[in-house]
Amino acid sequence: MSLTIGPPMDRDLVQELVRLRLKDNRLPEGHAVGLRETTGNGRPCDACGEPIDRKQRAVLAMVSREWMSVRFHVDCYKVWDAERLALSEMNGAGRRSQ
Repeated sequence: MSLTIGPPMDRDLVQELVRLRLKDNRLPEGHAVGLRETTGNGRPCDACGEPIDRKQRAVLAMVSREWMSVRFHVDCYKVWDAERLALSEMNGAGRRSQ
């Protein structure tokens, strides 16, 4: 990803929000099979909840396991990807613990 203008909140807060949203299934745990980077259009980021405005880059991801489409600020995407990888490793090869 080229331009990394991120959300107005700090990385620690985004990381905590992502963990909570992964835990309650508001964010998918699976691997993104399709990624597209575009400009924001004011819609909220699925990780931090803040709007992605036209001066910011957005990452649109399609996640295979849940067949869910998600939208992120570039920096929020990086946090989500790291957190979902850590969760998958902790749960053993990507299997969600019950």
